[in-house]
Amino acid sequence: MSDAPYSFEFIEKLIDKSLVALKWEEQSGSGDGPYMSLTLAEDPDQGAGYVRVWKASDSPMDRMVHVRLQAGPVETQLLFLFGRADTSMPHLHAQVVQFPPDGYVYNIDLIPRLDPVDHPDWFDKVFGALRRPYKKAVSNRDNSCAQAPANPALAIFMSPWGIGSAHTDRAELDRVEPSIVAYMDHYLALAADSWDVADPAAQADRDQRHMERFFADELDPRAWNGVYRIIGEETGRAVKALFQSPLPK
Repeated sequence: MSDAPYSFEFIEKLIDKSLVALKWEEQSGSGDGPYMSLTLAEDPDQGAGYVRVWKASDSPMDRMVHVRLQAGPVETQLLFLFGRADTSMPHLHAQVVQFPPDGYVYNIDLIPRLDPVDHPDWFDKVFGALRRPYKKAVSNRDNSCAQAPANPALAIFMSPWGIGSAHTDRAELDRVEPSIVAYMDHYLALAADSWDVADPAAQADRDQRHMERFFADELDPRAWNGVYRIIGEETGRAVKALFQSPLPK
């Protein structure tokens, strides 16, 4: 039996799906290790997790980033799959935070890249297939995601189809797992299509501004201050830069 926390195993299963479905090349750090090794700001000799990064090829994808952040007994798993900045391929965000003895917070969403008024067909294509798994998750009143309020400052940059919990337990995560997997499967299927836009340069500029704002400290100060407190502000901002900007070509 694995000693890894369940939050890690859960996100690893999503990563494995992506590695099977799409072509990726992992970007290694020193000594063929993870792209970044994280240490505690207050004790640099103590590990605090790592960041793994994969670069896409032959697809509308740009990169996949997995952040494993360890702070005492709390494990945070962040997973982002980013479409190429000059396309309209949506981004995907998944997260599982685990607290002892049986506490969890989870979320998953596809991040829109276009305006719904000007591009309703795009929204039908991206989100139409999510209606059933979304409804299955949020219509169960035993699930906290049925009533967990989103942070409005962040929600405006995301989608109404996001599934996110309040502080809950493993049983709820197990109930919602089929919906989360359905989101991931649908997203990977979308990556097989073309997402070209009329003005790639303008789209890339919009995406840069979108990601800079979405990951801005002031939109979620509690989360980012927590990251900086654990691994230091300089390292935390280096992690953030991987979310905000495409990988060099």
